[in-house]
Amino acid sequence: MTTRILFIGESWYGSNSAACAFALRRHGANVVDIDEQRFIPQVSMFSSRVIRRLLWFRLVAEFNRAILEVAESFRPDILLAFKGNYILASTLEALRAMGVRLYNYFPDTSAFAHGPWLAKSLPEYDCVFYTKPFWYRDVTSRISLRNAVFLPHGYCADLDRPLALEPRDLADYGCDVALIANHTGYKEGMLEQLYSLRPDLNLRIWGLRWDTHCKSAALRKWIQGFGLWGESYIRAIQAVRINLAIMSGVVFGSSSGDLTTARTYAIPATGAFMLHERNAEVLGLYKEDVEIACFSSPEELAEKIEYYLAHPIERERIAKAGHTRCVPAYSYDNRMEQILHWHSAHGSQDDAAVSALHHPVEAQ
Repeated sequence: MTTRILFIGESWYGSNSAACAFALRRHGANVVDIDEQRFIPQVSMFSSRVIRRLLWFRLVAEFNRAILEVAESFRPDILLAFKGNYILASTLEALRAMGVRLYNYFPDTSAFAHGPWLAKSLPEYDCVFYTKPFWYRDVTSRISLRNAVFLPHGYCADLDRPLALEPRDLADYGCDVALIANHTGYKEGMLEQLYSLRPDLNLRIWGLRWDTHCKSAALRKWIQGFGLWGESYIRAIQAVRINLAIMSGVVFGSSSGDLTTARTYAIPATGAFMLHERNAEVLGLYKEDVEIACFSSPEELAEKIEYYLAHPIERERIAKAGHTRCVPAYSYDNRMEQILHWHSAHGSQDDAAVSALHHPVEAQ
């Protein structure tokens, strides 16, 4: 019997949530998705943010009403929320009364830094699949979960793949080193120290909020002033000689910053070279100096950049090995298959029979 899934998440091309929805379809599921940005738009102008704030609770109420209306007509077996910031606990309770199994694939470090609703809604899911190994400990110190399973990020099989670059791709994106990521204070600090060591480095920064939030005047010459999405993101990764994977730093409600992100998978999946911040999680995914390169300090980052720029053959060999390790093992197709398997094993059981089941972090 075909599994019907009501999927909640952003659906723009290149988003991790859209990658998951299409992966589920490739596994034969009948997926209807609701794009939360249709109801709660992302805006940047101050006046627009003020208007959204005034309408906030009405927008959230309309979003939740739409979920229930679609569920009544579609009659899904599963609701799978990708993060689910704006899903109310009362909506999940109503869905459970309809016989829908409730799952959340949570991609961030903190459950308490994304609005007032998550802390109340997460306990209502039959299982939360979390992407950060420290997340379960952080969350269960404050709220109770029915079940939780560690399930890391992955790459999008539709998008994250080697592409044939055109001359204008090299002109638009080509450089020695790049960071393609949204601004955080931690990333800025790491790059500012890199600048002090290598001020003449041919580096470019793409991502949101760098032009508005970066306090370092020294980094201005590297900031491109916009983000990259979809195929442009993939072409840029391939045009860059060394792609930096600097993590985000600690946010409210989290005991740790990111140890891996979607970039940890997207960069090798395209066949590009990755210089990743060193930690135990990433070293459980890839072999250092064989499939990726790593650093632990600004000084080591500068040294590794200088070394690998001077050794293009070794850089290419590592990038190729990283691609082989990543593809297809770390795809979102495989991640979604694990959720479907969990549902097959536990979805028909009574809540009491699987209550408090926690799958510990395992090596990848």
